[in-house]
Amino acid sequence: MSYFGKEIKKLGFGMMRLPMMEDGETTDIGQVKQMVDRFMEAGCTYFDTAYVYGKDGESEKAMRAALED
Repeated sequence: MSYFGKEIKKLGFGMMRLPMMEDGETTDIGQVKQMVDRFMEAGCTYFDTAYVYGKDGESEKAMRAALED
């Protein structure tokens, strides 16, 4: 797929179900960071997230942490 003359991969990273810590309540941010890094190293850039994914916007908070760090 080409967008503005650049090849874009069609694969997206869904942030609806993220890895959890042993307590089953807390997102494993360390693992999310590793997953996001590998996804981006493969040349992919599309992330699907929404406030309703997880409790109290947890998906978007995890996404922000992974992209900023």
